[in-house]
Amino acid sequence: MGNYVENNLGKNETIVKKADRNGLFLLSAWLKGILFCWLLLIPTIKAIIATIQFNHVELAITTKRVVGKTGVFNTKSLDAPLNKLQNVSVTQKLSGKIFNFSTVKITTAAGELAFGAIKNGEAFKSMLMAQIDQFEEDRIKLQATQMAQAVAGAINK
Repeated sequence: MGNYVENNLGKNETIVKKADRNGLFLLSAWLKGILFCWLLLIPTIKAIIATIQFNHVELAITTKRVVGKTGVFNTKSLDAPLNKLQNVSVTQKLSGKIFNFSTVKITTAAGELAFGAIKNGEAFKSMLMAQIDQFEEDRIKLQATQMAQAVAGAINK
């Protein structure tokens, strides 16, 4: 994995959780490539492309937002504040159930972005939801502190 997330952290922002990826996601592509390589090498080329795409996906939760990137030449990036997320869904096919990987789709007002081959997709989603709750609690506490300081400052004048 690259360091897209680390390079795009904001002030006072730390990574809470980086999504782990499961390489077994590529198993079927490589099996087809090996078994049917005599068919004009198309399955092998598809397996190579899938591997390259797999290595260029990042997804992480920070203290303030969700940051992610997919793609090699045509890249899509996600940089959404936690309080602006509309939906997080996890899809897991049969092979994903066997090898413990799933697709996490994150929806914002700007659109939807899917991140495949995420290990423990449900656990990642739970961590994201917990971080959203924590972000909201911290925002309310900060707002209350600022309000209390403003009132105390007005009373002391």
